[in-house]
Amino acid sequence: MPDTTLPIPPERCYTWEQWQAGRAERRRLGNLVAPAIMRRKESSSDARLKATFNGERGPEFNKPFDR
Repeated sequence: MPDTTLPIPPERCYTWEQWQAGRAERRRLGNLVAPAIMRRKESSSDARLKATFNGERGPEFNKPFDR
């Protein structure tokens, strides 16, 4: 079987902290053009969503790398 991995140049490798900082900056820039939380008030799937996400309509926002 042929090798399916692509070589990654060293300058394209990031640490977890660098990725988090980049993610925070992308989030900040995105918030300049759109609201931070875009979620419908209600939908036909509310019962299923609330059962899945402990009474909420989706996963909680503001993961550690989004702060």
